[in-house]
Amino acid sequence: MASKFSNLQRQARGKINLGGMARMVLLAESDFVAGWPIDADIVDGECTVAPRLAEGVIAAELTFDHHSGRAKSTKKGAIGYQNVEHEVDCKFAGCSKEQLAAVLKFLNEGGVSIAFYKDGTRRVYGASWNPLVIEDSDDSGAKADDQKSITFKGKADGFGWHAPFLAESVTLATDTAAVKPMPFAIAP
Repeated sequence: MASKFSNLQRQARGKINLGGMARMVLLAESDFVAGWPIDADIVDGECTVAPRLAEGVIAAELTFDHHSGRAKSTKKGAIGYQNVEHEVDCKFAGCSKEQLAAVLKFLNEGGVSIAFYKDGTRRVYGASWNPLVIEDSDDSGAKADDQKSITFKGKADGFGWHAPFLAESVTLATDTAAVKPMPFAIAP
């Protein structure tokens, strides 16, 4: 009889395995008309259903500094009480009135983030029914070469699954004028 566990192997050598995110979009908890993603939307670790959004909602583009965007999902807790935490964070150069006005919109509003990895795959962090709690901070820096920046973080726990991949067939309405051209690496 086979074990309950499955074999787990590293990625084959000679394949692209780039870290970090190339892009991230964000939807507010209040943008949804029904729960997303829910257990039924996720098949074998992939979300196959588009977000259930109010009419005309367009995801916000977060144009963060290169090499500052990351996303994690972490299983934690004692046996019998484990759950998965979703987390995203990134950094934005500068600290302007316009940036702070955008940040203020996160006040007491949770969200769902779709992270675009550098290989072109996408993953969903948070859920409309369990949104990422968003925290941000700005820092003036102390010296001329310090980073004057805004830091964005979103975190939620209590999930029964790691952040699901978003199926290629699922399309998202985004602000095309805000999208910066960033061709993705194509894995051979």
